[in-house]
Amino acid sequence: MKKPLIYVASPYTKGDPCINTYVQMRVFNELMDDGIVTPYIPLLSHYLHTAHPRPYKDWINYDLELIPVMDACLRVNADHVPMDYFITESSGADDEVKLFQDLGKPVFYSVSTLYAWVEDNS
Repeated sequence: MKKPLIYVASPYTKGDPCINTYVQMRVFNELMDDGIVTPYIPLLSHYLHTAHPRPYKDWINYDLELIPVMDACLRVNADHVPMDYFITESSGADDEVKLFQDLGKPVFYSVSTLYAWVEDNS
């Protein structure tokens, strides 16, 4: 059976974009290790932008174009305990969540509820 394709939404421009990208990569690794879903992390565009800069709106439009093909969204905060770093606010992630909701696609705020949904739908 095909694993659900999960879009990870989280802060980027609020706080430190490098730490925020690191957090998405950490979530990606957790989801990949568990093997229950196939994650997509849009903040990898952070590294594309360092090599090939584009206007910020281009990256937002790119992400919004991909959302319709995703099965669900996992909305996470940016947290990095060793640095006492915690960011929740993100207008971009909030817009992504709203698009998922407008499309009738589920949004989860924890890995455990995401995995319960996968279990219930398999």
